[in-house]
Order: sequence, then structure tokens, then C-alpha cells
Amino acid sequence: MLVGTIEEATPEETLNQFNTNVFGGLNISRAFLPYMREKRAGKIIWIGSIGGWMTYPYGGLYCATKWTLRGISRTLDKEITPLGLRSICVDYGYFRTMIFNKSKRSFPVSKIEDYKEISQERESFIQAYDGNQPGDPEKGAQILLDLAHGTGAFASNELPGSLALGADAHGIIKTEIKEAGSNLEKWKDVTQSTDFDT
Repeated sequence: MLVGTIEEATPEETLNQFNTNVFGGLNISRAFLPYMREKRAGKIIWIGSIGGWMTYPYGGLYCATKWTLRGISRTLDKEITPLGLRSICVDYGYFRTMIFNKSKRSFPVSKIEDYKEISQERESFIQAYDGNQPGDPEKGAQILLDLAHGTGAFASNELPGSLALGADAHGIIKTEIKEAGSNLEKWKDVTQSTDFDT
């Protein structure tokens, strides 16, 4: 996971984050899709994140990759559902994995003095939260297996185009949707002022 503010990330670091989180999965999907189309069966499951619904300083590029995955998955789902296939993005909340462990993310360096305070604040949060995330990885993995195999909660239900995992994910996504709707209504007059006069 790349940490740091957007301005501080190098072009190489930015590309590496997108190569890992977006282009890798996209290329694998493209490789498998011809075989899946031939059989008219299968699911592509993307590992999303609540980062694909929200933004936070010091993790902006990570969040950008997860927003991108959601867009790819939703579009692909509309393209392949008529063929008997599905594309599903699973948006994880904070699960107790190694993602926040210092060995699994970029070394935190604030290169620009103006960002030092916000970087230190976010780094402190990450360090304090590491090992205290509420999500149980085994339960999350079981949901993925059930989704892939059509068992458990997915045995008789229609499959979702996206799925949030974790009580924190549910709360954060609900808040983000509410705030987006509120902002849309607040600026409705400006938004609708750009059409041709009739």
C-alpha cells in the first residue's frame, strides 16, 4: 500500500500502485474472459475496499485505485451479464490483515513540509489501528468462497454487483452516499444551469 500525499508520490510510485491494484487484475480478467465466455459461466471477483467509496489524505492514490476497480467491475458486469457471467466488486472494510504493517506498505516519508502534520496524523492512525481492525479475515474469506461457489448466503439469492464486507464498511458507505446526495441537491441549480435554453 502506497502511503503519502498525492503531490509527494513520484510518477513511478503512482504507476506501481495502479499496476498492482488495477492493471494486474484487469489483465488477468482479460486473459480468462475468452474461456469464461465459451463456457457461459463464471464470476470475476474484484478485491475492492471502502477506499473506493471514500477518500483520505495520505492514502489518496490507494483510494483512487479502488474507485477505479469499482468502475471497471460495474461496467464489466453490464457487459458480461447477458453472457451468463458476472463481475462483482467486494468492498472490504478494515480487516485485521497485514495491510497496515510497516513491512507491507511504502515507507512513510513526508517530503514536503506543508504536508508533514497531516502525514504524521494519518501515520499515527495507521500504526494505532494495525492489529485492531474490526474485520475477521477468516469470515471475510468464507464470504468470498461462498460468493464464488454460490453457497451460503448466495445459494438462492440473486448475486449483487457489489458487496460491502464489515460493519464499518456498511456505515462508511452509507454516510458517503448520503453526503453525495446532499451535495448533489445543494448544487442542483448550478448543475442544471448548463443545458441549452429551451
